[in-house]
Amino acid sequence: MQRTIQILLLTRDPGLEAELAAFAAEMSDEARLVVHVEEDDRRAVSRAMERRVDLLIVELDQDVAPLARIAAELRQADHPPIIAAAYRPLSLDGDDAMSTRFVELLRSGVKDFLSRPLSIVDLRALVERELPEHTPSRQAVGRVVSFVGSKGGVGKSTLAVNTAVGLAREGSVLIIDASLQHGVAADLLGLSAPSSIADAAREVDRLDARLISNLTAQHASGVSVLAAPANAIDAAAVDEGIMSRVIAVARRAYDFVVVDTFPLLDSVTLAILDMSDLSFVVLNDSAPTVNGTAELLTVLDRVGLDRTRCRVVLNKTHSGRGVGVSPSDVATRLDRPLDHIVPFSGAVLAAANTGKPPTAGMGRLGRWGRALANIARAASSGAVVSRAVITEESDSEGLLEPAVLAETENEA
Repeated sequence: MQRTIQILLLTRDPGLEAELAAFAAEMSDEARLVVHVEEDDRRAVSRAMERRVDLLIVELDQDVAPLARIAAELRQADHPPIIAAAYRPLSLDGDDAMSTRFVELLRSGVKDFLSRPLSIVDLRALVERELPEHTPSRQAVGRVVSFVGSKGGVGKSTLAVNTAVGLAREGSVLIIDASLQHGVAADLLGLSAPSSIADAAREVDRLDARLISNLTAQHASGVSVLAAPANAIDAAAVDEGIMSRVIAVARRAYDFVVVDTFPLLDSVTLAILDMSDLSFVVLNDSAPTVNGTAELLTVLDRVGLDRTRCRVVLNKTHSGRGVGVSPSDVATRLDRPLDHIVPFSGAVLAAANTGKPPTAGMGRLGRWGRALANIARAASSGAVVSRAVITEESDSEGLLEPAVLAETENEA
């Protein structure tokens, strides 16, 4: 499967971006290169600290001090990027001190120096050397899992909340309600949240793990909830930078961070996806939603969301036989397999009205509970534990229970 490499350019020269674009085209059969450009040092550092960046290329002039500071700061990132400096040899001719400065930059964490115009051979060697396909995590941080969808009403928030409750059996869990315009995570857990992510936005300059903990509401299951803003005015204060900062701090304090999103692919949602170890794309079995999800998945491919970090969840919201689009037709329309299929459950709808999540107090709820357990295991490990096998028999009752690969758990 083709991998995605996130590259950040720190430059004011559009020519450098063009040179890298030529390399991206050359590498298109081997990897997808997603290139972002920043002109300001602070914005570049902020992006690399708060969002996934695999390779940072910085335009270098005779003043190497800014690059040394950047390299020192980024050593504190959860996933420090590989840093390379791009320079024009002619601009540095006659400066005998540059060799000494290059050594200083190497000691500060710069991995390579690329002469301009950029050589495709040199860039390929850098990527193959510093970014092997299976790069281990550089620091132990909590796992970030997001739930997204193309429209509301598909059960996305219900699945996010119940997955969070399921994960609470394995470690500490924070659910961030990033459905900024109409978040319901606290309601689904029967909680009254006095604070919200908007309060975190107001205190972003001093945001740390303790402050986030003070802003959360606690559920009996052990799940902490950072609620959505109370109104649209407060929600406007939460931009992609705020969201990235909140997630970056939260993942250092919790074993799992579950993020529910608003059904709109804006800059905030893209920031969440960028920081997620795994994203669940949720849809129901109505034709308009299936079509909208097909478009959403196409866009996610274009923005560089690696398919290895994405799972598709069909949430059955119809109880009757023959109602809704069949799972096999959904998979055909999406042009990709369904990783999880969640059967309809009236008890789950009732639980949403009482604020008592089924996974907290209603056992496994038969087929629904087993489907949620599979999603929680995938969220915990990243493995595809329940890639659905669609058969005629599985659809015969209208209440689908998918055959599951690698199902090892004894039935209760």
